[in-house]
Amino acid sequence: MLDLEAFDANAEDLATRAGASREQGLPIRVASKSLRVRGLLERVLKRPGFAGVLAYTLREAMWLSSCGIKDLVVAYPTADREAIASLARDDRARSHITLMVDETAQLDLILDATRGLIGPGRPIRVACC
Repeated sequence: MLDLEAFDANAEDLATRAGASREQGLPIRVASKSLRVRGLLERVLKRPGFAGVLAYTLREAMWLSSCGIKDLVVAYPTADREAIASLARDDRARSHITLMVDETAQLDLILDATRGLIGPGRPIRVACC
């Protein structure tokens, strides 16, 4: 059983300590590997000071995007070519998901996995760690 009152109090305390609920503060991105219940992710993202999810895998990010979560960063570089190709074919997901890359070989893998699937005006968003 989950104590939602304690969950909400912890979220409030975290936002306060991080200064995330202030206008000039940076929002907190929730790590999905630490909060494994979609309903709780959705609940905390409705709170002031929280924005976006750091997803564990691309497949998880695709699923969360299909459920309406709009700001997703995949925490770790992915070698899942099938998931990358699925992302390339999904206009909505591409606008919500950013892939993490840590070396140029990762960019080559993304280009190879999406060959013929993306083009001008249909980019895949990436971030370098």
